[in-house]
Amino acid sequence: MTVPQSVATAPVQTAEAQGNARVTQVGGNYEEHVHRYVRGWQYLHGTSVDTAELDLAEHAFVDPSDSGGPGHAAQAVSKLTRPYGRSHVLVLCGEAGSGRRTAALHVLLRAGLARERLRWLSLDWDQPRTEQIPATKGHGFILDLTGSQELSEDFYTGLADYQKEAEATEAFLIILADTNGWNPGAAATVPVVHLMRPQATRVAKAHLRHRAGDRVDWLASPPLDTLLTKGASAADAARLARLITHADDGDREAVQQEFTGWRDHLTNWFRQHSGPDDVRERALLVSAAVLEMVPAQNVLEAADRLFAEVGGVLPPGGPLAGRDLEQRLLAVQASLVDGERISLDADRHGLSEAVLAYVWQQRPQLRGVLLKWASQISAPNGTAVRHLRRIADCLVQLSLLPGGSTVRSVVTGWIDTGRSAHRQLAIEVLEKMALHPDTGVGVRRLLYEWAQQRTSSKDLLTAVAEICAGRLGREYPRVALTRLRVLASRQDSLAREAVADAVHMLASAPEQRVPVLSEVVDWAESANSTTATAGAGTFLALTDISGDSLLPLPTRQEPVGSAVSTPADDLFVRGWRAALNEPSTSARAHAQLAAWLDSASLSDEQVLPLAAAVLRGHLGQAGAAELLVGSSSSSDLGLTRRRKLLDLLIGEQTSFPAAPAPAAGSESDPTAR
Repeated sequence: MTVPQSVATAPVQTAEAQGNARVTQVGGNYEEHVHRYVRGWQYLHGTSVDTAELDLAEHAFVDPSDSGGPGHAAQAVSKLTRPYGRSHVLVLCGEAGSGRRTAALHVLLRAGLARERLRWLSLDWDQPRTEQIPATKGHGFILDLTGSQELSEDFYTGLADYQKEAEATEAFLIILADTNGWNPGAAATVPVVHLMRPQATRVAKAHLRHRAGDRVDWLASPPLDTLLTKGASAADAARLARLITHADDGDREAVQQEFTGWRDHLTNWFRQHSGPDDVRERALLVSAAVLEMVPAQNVLEAADRLFAEVGGVLPPGGPLAGRDLEQRLLAVQASLVDGERISLDADRHGLSEAVLAYVWQQRPQLRGVLLKWASQISAPNGTAVRHLRRIADCLVQLSLLPGGSTVRSVVTGWIDTGRSAHRQLAIEVLEKMALHPDTGVGVRRLLYEWAQQRTSSKDLLTAVAEICAGRLGREYPRVALTRLRVLASRQDSLAREAVADAVHMLASAPEQRVPVLSEVVDWAESANSTTATAGAGTFLALTDISGDSLLPLPTRQEPVGSAVSTPADDLFVRGWRAALNEPSTSARAHAQLAAWLDSASLSDEQVLPLAAAVLRGHLGQAGAAELLVGSSSSSDLGLTRRRKLLDLLIGEQTSFPAAPAPAAGSESDPTAR
């Protein structure tokens, strides 16, 4: 969201904001401005659609029909384009594999939406709310609620209001849902189209005609002609077409192997290497799969460690013992890239992932050993300590397989081990799982539960805060801030410092600075006393001048006392007011504001207008007089500023002698909040 610079000569300014919000800046009336800004922050974030995906939706879409008439997607298009009774909201229901995403793109394109105006909506919420769905003029949005929790009646009925808003802005919304996941009952307000699963071979042929027309016949020739069974999904067909498109000339066998997860290749390899003397090479194969494209020395050391974990005894002679690297790589069918790094995927794309899946499922008794080994090679001074992200990616991959819940249990335990490398790896894994389409909802819910639970350790709570401060906070900021609010509201205060660090981190991104500050101020102004205390404390942590991570301040150059202000100014005023009014933080707030006045790192233009706005009407509050007078520890600059501040406040009182004082909390008082 872009906020315009304040200009003292312009009484009113407007700017387009995220979604369909409009920021209106009016001199002397900050309350309306803040309301509009926060409304804009509540909109779900939209990401653009990949060009290749749009091409397939436009030129290679298969629209099945169950009656020989228009296809289901064509019916959906008509509901968005018909002259009378046109809808701007549509629900596409279908089972997994029915191609809902591609169908939604196809429908919006056929409805006349420009490619660059199509957006996937990120589910940055814990409870779906129609108020958060944007309706930007001329845009098309896709909201994927597949696998989402049960929707409330308010969500269903709220779509009627959204429909009116979208109609006014010529925006369109398509909601994707499971076959049994859309149950509006009597609250139904938008049309629903049920999709059929398209025939997989038709989808694959359509994709190949668009991407590699000269290879359509590959689908009818061995060994590819039996891959797309009757129950194959549209996703399976699209993947097969993609593999054929990128395959080397004539290499149908490699396409078949990769499509089936290299199942035949791995079954044969493990059968051929089933003797006692082959265990060390099996360990090398697994090590190479986990450490794909890692230097050979690290892969070999990790393989020896795994070999020892399963009871293997290394031959005497150390590095001089056994076969040369070239022979060992030939045995596991790996390549040496750039003369240094070992790769399974270089010659057999997707083999590293397939090896892990094969071993995990065929050797269930090895799962605990693999996880223990992963923790060992990633420990301080471990051979793979510099490759934590690669290991984290592999562990997330394993978590998606049958028995994958073991991964989450083990990495959660690593958080409390006290070893920094293990803890960091656990955070990497949980962060990736929180963002993954398959595991994201469950892990984000788990983070919330951990933040609430009285039995959660300080290490676990700190880990939750760190995850919220990372990619989760950038991609799902509202989800992250909700968990940080729960952490900050804990009575045991175990996560107070971690929350302050996390909020600092989120606010350090320029585009998130004001929205994050707005959220914290909302906590501080909450009617819930626990939340208000947490918010006031977090606000003071953000504005602590003694630290090195002070929240960046606006750099305005208006005359001191100017009525024009930026959103950040207004939020700072509200935050200070809330912190001063909160009994548990009042003394600290006065002391911290005094530190601002004494600080040479802040300019008069930054400090004096804010301090005046904070104290205006509150000079009788305990601590205000001492703040204005200063103390023996006040700097010379601080004493000078206090005189200016006092003159400013007194001047304001004498400038409008006839103006009646508004009631506390009145909307006519722009500083009431």
